[in-house]
Amino acid sequence: METEKSNGMGAVIGAIIIIIILAAGAWYFIGNRVEKIEIQKQANKVLDVSTGSSTEVVDIQADLDNLDLNSLNQ
Repeated sequence: METEKSNGMGAVIGAIIIIIILAAGAWYFIGNRVEKIEIQKQANKVLDVSTGSSTEVVDIQADLDNLDLNSLNQ
């Protein structure tokens, strides 16, 4: 009996399918990682509090009076 030799197209197609699956998984993983980083950036946003550099009691009291405490709760 003679057996037919295959031309290797099955192996090539299988390799292409595996590469596509790996690329899709990497895309999904990178997308989730970028989203987590963006959420962390939003959570760790530094508040811009402008205060004076004076050590006078009157200036310190004025800075405390002008401080928006509601922005600290976010």
